[in-house]
Amino acid sequence: MLVVKRWLQFVAIVHIIMGLLLPIIVHIDLVQPYFRLMADTFALNHQQDLLFLQFMIGLFGPTVASWGVLFFGIVTYAFSQPNKGVWWLMILACVVWAAYDSIYSSLFGLWINAVINAIAFVSIVLPLCVVKKEFCD
Repeated sequence: MLVVKRWLQFVAIVHIIMGLLLPIIVHIDLVQPYFRLMADTFALNHQQDLLFLQFMIGLFGPTVASWGVLFFGIVTYAFSQPNKGVWWLMILACVVWAAYDSIYSSLFGLWINAVINAIAFVSIVLPLCVVKKEFCD
């Protein structure tokens, strides 16, 4: 159970770091194809439009970081006081985010967001399923 706790804390820390770096990452050449895909999806042609997309995604970074902070806290608490309610709380947080974000992104043709969400979702929910018995018995 300690391995799963540490893994989930690591995932939370990655969210914190990446969220805090997102306003910088949006300007790196490596991620520009992602922004081009978004611009093409919404038929945006001008550099100013691309800058707006970068701004909006960069602005989302602190939200990602705050989710990581909250997830780190709930994981730390949950593994110190394991119970059915806190296990379901972690699952629910992931389902609400991943399902809604993925469906909404896919409706606009941004399937890459659904792929990213699926990877993150599995990296959290699968380990939680492994330790479910420890929480729900």
